[in-house]
Amino acid sequence: MRRSLSIIFLTCVAAASGCESTPVKHYALQGEVISTDAPKKLITVKHGEIPGLMPAMTMTYAVKDAKQIEKLQAGDEISADLVVGQNVGHLEKIALVSKADNSRKTR
Repeated sequence: MRRSLSIIFLTCVAAASGCESTPVKHYALQGEVISTDAPKKLITVKHGEIPGLMPAMTMTYAVKDAKQIEKLQAGDEISADLVVGQNVGHLEKIALVSKADNSRKTR
């Protein structure tokens, strides 16, 4: 039994070490949703400066999980984790900070 568990553990460690060949960096992002495209897993966000990475700008990002943006709409304020690496660039852990104020819309 111990031998079987050891083999399983070593197999898992070997598989995990092969998956991450280049390190990724995580950056906190906060901004306003401009638009979303859940089928394409994209979100456009007007965000502030991301220290150590880029100045404030409006940019379209891929998202890891389309379900995280399905209920978002233009004007919503969000926070997210921007994951950047050699072949990686997406948002994850997207959280709604405040809902858009639609009361200003005219009829």
